[in-house]
Amino acid sequence: MHILNHVSNLVKKYKTNNPFEIAKELNTAVVFHQLGNLKGYYTCDRRFRYIVINKDLSSEMQRVICAHELGHDRLHQCYAKYTPMNDYSLVDMSSKPEREANLFAAELLLPDSDVFEGINSNCSFHALASTLQVPIELLDFKLQVLKKKGYQFLAPQVAKANFLKG
Repeated sequence: MHILNHVSNLVKKYKTNNPFEIAKELNTAVVFHQLGNLKGYYTCDRRFRYIVINKDLSSEMQRVICAHELGHDRLHQCYAKYTPMNDYSLVDMSSKPEREANLFAAELLLPDSDVFEGINSNCSFHALASTLQVPIELLDFKLQVLKKKGYQFLAPQVAKANFLKG
């Protein structure tokens, strides 16, 4: 639950859940480049921290990637000091950092109230993900978080730690 507390503290401190605004407040540079099939990565160079996002992605996906990489910035700086954290190098690592970054992104981008509003309106799982402008896997991560918080409901459990790779 330390990830949830971390996200909550950031949202309270900066009064936003916008990952671009939070990164700016934290002096983590967000830059956009053509990256081919790579969606984004996080790296540290000396004392400078960077989130690099593929400029060819939709704005919705750029937001998701920024939130995910911001999770790495807040939780995994020690890994990035040696090599950039991207979806290629992380295939060789334990999936724990990816899972944590995905949980961070889900908690940041999907406030409980927005998810409950969709669930209470009998919105289908896929329709809710579309309404919230997130991949279905990120919504699944959020539902896993809500279960940990004690809420009871069925979740499809479609999310894998490396879902952003595809």
